Amino acid sequence: MNKSALRLNIKNAICSFGVPVGIYLIMEIISRAVTGAGVINNMADMKNLARTFASLFCIALALSCNLPAGRMDFSLGSQMILAVIFGGNIALSLGIGGIGVLFFSIIFGVIAGFIVGVAFVKTRIIPMILGMGMALIYECISFSAFGSKGLQTFGNNKLAILSDVSFICFVVLLVTLVMGYLFLMSPFGYNRKAIQGNQRIAMNSGINIFSNCVICYTIAGGLVAIAGVFDTVFKGNLAPVLGMASRATVMGNMFAVMLGMTLARFSNSVVGILMAVLSIKILTLGLSKLALDNSIQTIIIYFLFLILMIYRMNESEIKAWKKKKLRIAEAKRIRAKMAE
Repeated sequence: MNKSALRLNIKNAICSFGVPVGIYLIMEIISRAVTGAGVINNMADMKNLARTFASLFCIALALSCNLPAGRMDFSLGSQMILAVIFGGNIALSLGIGGIGVLFFSIIFGVIAGFIVGVAFVKTRIIPMILGMGMALIYECISFSAFGSKGLQTFGNNKLAILSDVSFICFVVLLVTLVMGYLFLMSPFGYNRKAIQGNQRIAMNSGINIFSNCVICYTIAGGLVAIAGVFDTVFKGNLAPVLGMASRATVMGNMFAVMLGMTLARFSNSVVGILMAVLSIKILTLGLSKLALDNSIQTIIIYFLFLILMIYRMNESEIKAWKKKKLRIAEAKRIRAKMAE
């Protein structure tokens, strides 16, 4: 490895890991200055960070399955609710513990995602419209099942493993490795990148864009099921909803996806989303330590989201302005040298 490549790798590593580290340092300084305590003070803080991190990470990965290809799936939240309610209740009725709840939820999530993918391929309805329709259907199914009680996990000792930090970290690591292989090293991942570039060219080159699309939807369904299990155990219950209320799961995690796509240029899509989710969870935990109202926290987070989107939309102009500034500086330097 030559020096230029080494410098590039070091720069990319600093840019990738520097965002969560920088946010942690900033929030740590602010928190200690205001409250006299740090962002992470005890094991409870670590557990809360791990649980919410696992949920947000899986949802962000699920969104990234389809969003880069121009498919915005609003049904992911309803898929999560359906998968966890059906999978969790069936597992508990069979006397299976936390592993069984996670397994059955993933199965139902995969089925729900597969159905949405097939529906999209067969009907060719605009993804956003299809997602809204499927969300309403899944919400009604979840609401009508099990007496509209959803899933109760509070006080169930059989689910204790789902709250264990070591198990949560193991699941996050496993998801990272599996998704890293699927997105970066598998034929599916190569075809997915080609489709993101240009679907018509990818299709003309022999790639089956429809099967790749169905696989993306299927994987997304399994990922939101994992997220739903950890989120339900953290909150103690999962209640069914109606009227497209499940779409909050999608819109509430767009910041992580967009930040992850921005950081992905320094590493890859999986690591980028991992660093983005870690950054946002540290920021959220730090804001909660300051005892701010939820409304104030939401305003701060979405204001940062707005700044990120403004930057992404004007990134080419910013780069052109920087290059112009460098050319002007170089011209002034040459003119000064010639004047001597």
